[in-house]
Amino acid sequence: MADYSSPKPIDPIAFQPHAYLRIHCRCGRRATYPVREFTRFHRLPGTMKFYELIARLRCEICGERPSSADVSRHP
Repeated sequence: MADYSSPKPIDPIAFQPHAYLRIHCRCGRRATYPVREFTRFHRLPGTMKFYELIARLRCEICGERPSSADVSRHP
């Protein structure tokens, strides 16, 4: 049976406004952001898919792409 309560990479951001974006970088930085606040701060469209958002991420410290990033319903 499919799990429709969990965010999927192909979901538009607007479908899961209460989800959390968890990011881990090779330099050791870890961050968790509420998706709604992250998209408002960066002025991202609600039609953007989660996989597109994750592909655009860069670390605030080293500037590299994160080693892992995922979207979850829990922080």
